[in-house]
Amino acid sequence: MKVFAVIVTYGNRFHFLKEVIESAFSEGVQKIIVIDNDSTTESKAQLKVYEKELGPDKLKVSYLDKNYGSAGGFKRGLEEAYNDTACEFIWLLDDDNQPQKESLNVLRDYWNSLDRKDKNEKISLLAYRNDRIAYKEAVMANNPELVLGRDNSFLGFHIVDLPRKVLKLIKRKLGVKTFVDDIKVRSGIVSVAPYGGMFFHKNIILEIGYPNEDYFLYSDDHDWSYRITQCRGGIYIVLDSVIEDIDTSWSLKEKPASPFYSFLNYGNHFRVYYSVRNRVDFEKNLLTNNMLYSLHLRLFLLILFLYKRDENKSQYNIFRKAIKDGLNNKLGKTI
Repeated sequence: MKVFAVIVTYGNRFHFLKEVIESAFSEGVQKIIVIDNDSTTESKAQLKVYEKELGPDKLKVSYLDKNYGSAGGFKRGLEEAYNDTACEFIWLLDDDNQPQKESLNVLRDYWNSLDRKDKNEKISLLAYRNDRIAYKEAVMANNPELVLGRDNSFLGFHIVDLPRKVLKLIKRKLGVKTFVDDIKVRSGIVSVAPYGGMFFHKNIILEIGYPNEDYFLYSDDHDWSYRITQCRGGIYIVLDSVIEDIDTSWSLKEKPASPFYSFLNYGNHFRVYYSVRNRVDFEKNLLTNNMLYSLHLRLFLLILFLYKRDENKSQYNIFRKAIKDGLNNKLGKTI
């Protein structure tokens, strides 16, 4: 298997990126394509020196004139890999996704074990990132849709889940373990995937196309990967192929248990706007009952209003704008 890794970087993150590149090569990746989403001058200079050290046969970097977001970055990286005749398989990684020992070999072996004639066009594997516990829970529960929440939920909020979530909160306060790990289950199907960790034959692009640049940032990976599920393919998460996030995502950093408080008091306007707007737009594709979805939206906003304070009023207004734009299909980079 000739495996190319595609990595998107931004900001001043060369120190993370270099660790990821070195680990990917040690795992057996033949070539790495890096999309530099207009990183800082310092990071760009370091990357250019490193690129020269490794040479074009090992590392190819595209330096963009502005930040095109994760959607634009991965789209360009996928195009580069697909059009390279030496590439057969693509492994997507964030610039802080460090592959652990044997992670790529595990994916190779699992791929070879799959007895499906159309796997080059219909199947993606996914390495496991241990801070994405929802994916493991979906496998243990044998419920691929668990990573998305129930049908017709709003931002994961569904009235049926309230008793369970309250109980889970109480158990967390009491220090009771809420997740049972079934070590006998080592893989399973999930309905969507993050970019980081996806492994597939490049021909899958013929079936699902490229990420939607109008999403710019957040949920673009779900929108893109869900096309695999929609075309009756499959995303198999392989728990023994492990990737470690050496930098924690802002959305996963420790914060209060209530998502309502978190939405108004964590993250900046930019992150809150795009994560909410894009999720709302994506959810519209999953609706089976508009009235139920509307009920969950209104209940969510009612509860959110109870958390509104003078100090988070601007964040509250951004949240409302994000919902409105998502419902009205107003995408692209707007703020």
